[in-house]
Amino acid sequence: MRGPATFADPNLDALLDEVYETAENDPEAAMARLGDAGPELAEHPEVLVCRGELVWTIQGPEAAQPYFERAVAAAPDFADARYVLGEIHGLLGEEDERVAQNLEVLRLDAATDLGDGIGSPEDQKFIAETAEEVIAGIPEEFRDRLANVPVVLEARPGKALVAEGFDPRALGLFEGADDYGQRTRGADPVPTRIVLFYANLLASFPDEDELREEIEVTILHEVGHFFGLDEADMERLGLE
Repeated sequence: MRGPATFADPNLDALLDEVYETAENDPEAAMARLGDAGPELAEHPEVLVCRGELVWTIQGPEAAQPYFERAVAAAPDFADARYVLGEIHGLLGEEDERVAQNLEVLRLDAATDLGDGIGSPEDQKFIAETAEEVIAGIPEEFRDRLANVPVVLEARPGKALVAEGFDPRALGLFEGADDYGQRTRGADPVPTRIVLFYANLLASFPDEDELREEIEVTILHEVGHFFGLDEADMERLGLE
């Protein structure tokens, strides 16, 4: 979780690990097990988030909302709680509130990643080289049409983009004219490019093998956008 380091509590961590494992098959039993945290921990931010996730599974996001609000009130720097709260606002059609939470998530994630040393030159080199390998593995007829679509690395989405409603924890972005647009309309005022948000990738996938796999999925997802695939197509192809 991306939250204050003061949350560290081995006993609570063990309990939550057990609760989350139980929840995979039996959310109701997981909720009961969470009660073993005791009344003194009922308002602990991580317990509130865990309970909120279970309530979401059992009753839906609106019923879960108060738990995430209480977690944020108790720990304003708890980025994960804010992120899920933003998702709930979005599902409820409260776009301004969603954006407000996401802007805070962006700020908090940037500070956390800086403190953790995420995004070193070695990290970025690994991501760039993996991206090149993925592009090189695309069939030649498609690779040739990607010749003028650079893959660039940025730490995370910019504030202006998030303010427009973009996910602050997105892993990638395609922007500019797609393949059809380039062939029919010519030059576009917005340069066509694929962006990999390296800090988000590294924070979400600390394991090297998982990171490599996710870079491939993200690249192919954005390449799919270039060739005109929509989100339903991406899901069907396993590129979500």
